[in-house]
Amino acid sequence: MAPQAESIAAVAEVRHAPVIPAPAAAPSIAAAPPSPALPPAPQELRSGVSSWEGKVLARMERFRRYPTASRAKREQGVVYLRCRIDRDGQVLAAAIERSSGSAALDQAALDTLQRAAPLPRIPKERPDPLELSIPVEFSIG
Repeated sequence: MAPQAESIAAVAEVRHAPVIPAPAAAPSIAAAPPSPALPPAPQELRSGVSSWEGKVLARMERFRRYPTASRAKREQGVVYLRCRIDRDGQVLAAAIERSSGSAALDQAALDTLQRAAPLPRIPKERPDPLELSIPVEFSIG
């Protein structure tokens, strides 16, 4: 799969490790001065809402609807959609890449993509058409 197609899935799966405080220690007189902060990793730069992938995920989120019957049954899951879009963000094809295990949630994910279309325009530096894997999460609480 092309890096561009994987990047949208990677955006949604970025997790930050919890910060664990170090045990308190007496400062050393011979301690070196603190080093300058490192620049953020490239994946952190790209994971913001200002990235194209972030815009696609934000648009999908605005149009996601949790099926009432699935919520009542407390069904949860993540549906991965595989879609092909053109430069203008029009969806050319879509399919379920990985099911949530619930037919209702899978259909709700496809409906979300249909309501969200057209997606944000593909940036000029990206190929056209573009194939994406988009996660659509349904969770309670």
